[in-house]
Amino acid sequence: MPQLHKLDVTDVDLDRRSVPVVTVADFDHPLDKHTVDILRRRLDVRAGITTALEGSDPGYLWNPTQPGRDHAGVPPPKPGLTRAAVRTLHSARRNLVLRVVRSPLRPYALLPRP
Repeated sequence: MPQLHKLDVTDVDLDRRSVPVVTVADFDHPLDKHTVDILRRRLDVRAGITTALEGSDPGYLWNPTQPGRDHAGVPPPKPGLTRAAVRTLHSARRNLVLRVVRSPLRPYALLPRP
Protein backbone atom coordinates (compact mmCIF):
# COMPACT_ATOMS: atom_id res chain seq x y z
CA MET A 1 0.00 0.00 0.00
CA PRO A 2 2.75 2.55 0.69
CA GLN A 3 3.96 2.19 -2.91
CA LEU A 4 0.42 2.55 -4.30
CA HIS A 5 -0.18 5.54 -2.04
CA LYS A 6 2.61 7.47 -3.80
CA LEU A 7 1.38 6.86 -7.37
CA ASP A 8 0.68 9.77 -9.67
CA VAL A 9 -1.36 9.71 -12.87
CA THR A 10 1.88 9.87 -14.88
CA ASP A 11 2.90 6.49 -13.40
CA VAL A 12 0.06 4.75 -15.26
CA ASP A 13 0.48 4.07 -18.99
CA LEU A 14 -2.69 2.40 -20.28
CA ASP A 15 -2.05 3.32 -23.91
CA ARG A 16 1.33 1.62 -24.28
CA ARG A 17 1.44 -0.31 -27.55
CA SER A 18 2.76 -3.63 -26.27
CA VAL A 19 1.39 -4.00 -22.74
CA PRO A 20 -0.18 -1.39 -20.43
CA VAL A 21 1.99 -0.83 -17.35
CA VAL A 22 2.11 0.97 -14.04
CA THR A 23 5.46 2.18 -12.74
CA VAL A 24 5.95 1.44 -9.04
CA ALA A 25 9.31 2.12 -7.36
CA ASP A 26 10.97 2.72 -10.77
CA PHE A 27 9.87 -0.69 -12.09
CA ASP A 28 7.22 -1.27 -14.79
CA HIS A 29 4.53 -3.77 -13.85
CA PRO A 30 2.39 -5.13 -16.73
CA LEU A 31 -1.38 -4.88 -16.27
CA ASP A 32 -4.00 -7.40 -17.31
CA LYS A 33 -7.18 -6.35 -19.13
CA HIS A 34 -9.29 -6.37 -15.95
CA THR A 35 -6.86 -4.08 -14.15
CA VAL A 36 -6.78 -1.78 -17.18
CA ASP A 37 -10.60 -1.59 -17.12
CA ILE A 38 -10.58 -0.80 -13.40
CA LEU A 39 -7.92 1.88 -13.80
CA ARG A 40 -9.79 3.47 -16.72
CA ARG A 41 -12.91 3.72 -14.52
CA ARG A 42 -10.79 5.11 -11.68
CA LEU A 43 -9.29 7.74 -13.98
CA ASP A 44 -12.79 8.72 -15.16
CA VAL A 45 -13.91 9.18 -11.54
CA ARG A 46 -10.71 11.04 -10.77
CA ALA A 47 -11.34 13.38 -13.72
CA GLY A 48 -14.71 14.27 -12.19
CA ILE A 49 -13.08 14.97 -8.83
CA THR A 50 -10.33 17.14 -10.27
CA THR A 51 -12.69 19.22 -12.43
CA ALA A 52 -14.44 20.29 -9.22
CA LEU A 53 -11.18 21.45 -7.61
CA GLU A 54 -10.22 25.07 -7.34
CA GLY A 55 -6.84 25.48 -9.00
CA SER A 56 -4.77 22.95 -10.88
CA ASP A 57 -4.76 19.17 -10.93
CA PRO A 58 -2.49 17.85 -8.14
CA GLY A 59 -1.58 14.77 -10.21
CA TYR A 60 -2.26 12.19 -7.48
CA LEU A 61 -3.77 8.91 -8.65
CA TRP A 62 -5.54 8.34 -5.33
CA ASN A 63 -7.24 11.31 -3.72
CA PRO A 64 -9.85 11.35 -0.97
CA THR A 65 -13.45 11.96 -2.00
CA GLN A 66 -14.77 12.89 1.45
CA PRO A 67 -13.51 15.64 3.72
CA GLY A 68 -11.31 14.73 6.65
CA ARG A 69 -11.73 15.95 10.21
CA ASP A 70 -10.50 19.12 11.84
CA HIS A 71 -7.05 18.79 13.41
CA ALA A 72 -6.25 21.17 16.27
CA GLY A 73 -9.02 23.50 15.10
CA VAL A 74 -7.67 23.70 11.54
CA PRO A 75 -10.26 22.69 8.93
CA PRO A 76 -9.16 19.99 6.47
CA PRO A 77 -8.44 20.81 2.82
CA LYS A 78 -11.24 20.19 0.33
CA PRO A 79 -11.56 16.57 -0.87
CA GLY A 80 -9.25 15.80 -3.76
CA LEU A 81 -6.63 18.43 -2.96
CA THR A 82 -4.51 15.97 -0.98
CA ARG A 83 -3.07 12.54 -1.60
CA ALA A 84 -5.16 9.75 -0.08
CA ALA A 85 -3.68 8.36 3.12
CA VAL A 86 -2.42 4.79 3.23
CA ARG A 87 -5.16 3.98 5.76
CA THR A 88 -7.73 5.23 3.22
CA LEU A 89 -6.43 2.78 0.62
CA HIS A 90 -6.40 -0.04 3.18
CA SER A 91 -10.02 0.74 4.06
CA ALA A 92 -11.06 0.84 0.39
CA ARG A 93 -9.38 -2.52 -0.27
CA ARG A 94 -10.94 -4.08 2.83
CA ASN A 95 -14.43 -2.86 1.86
CA LEU A 96 -14.03 -4.10 -1.72
CA VAL A 97 -12.85 -7.56 -0.61
CA LEU A 98 -15.72 -7.83 1.87
CA ARG A 99 -18.23 -6.95 -0.86
CA VAL A 100 -16.79 -9.36 -3.42
CA VAL A 101 -15.57 -12.31 -1.32
CA ARG A 102 -17.79 -11.76 1.74
CA SER A 103 -14.86 -12.64 3.97
CA PRO A 104 -11.87 -10.63 5.14
CA LEU A 105 -8.61 -11.61 3.45
CA ARG A 106 -5.06 -10.51 4.08
CA PRO A 107 -3.31 -8.44 1.43
CA TYR A 108 -1.71 -10.64 -1.27
CA ALA A 109 -4.03 -13.56 -0.42
CA LEU A 110 -5.61 -13.32 -3.88
CA LEU A 111 -2.31 -13.40 -5.78
CA PRO A 112 -1.58 -16.56 -7.79
CA ARG A 113 1.01 -18.86 -6.28
CA PRO A 114 4.22 -19.42 -8.30
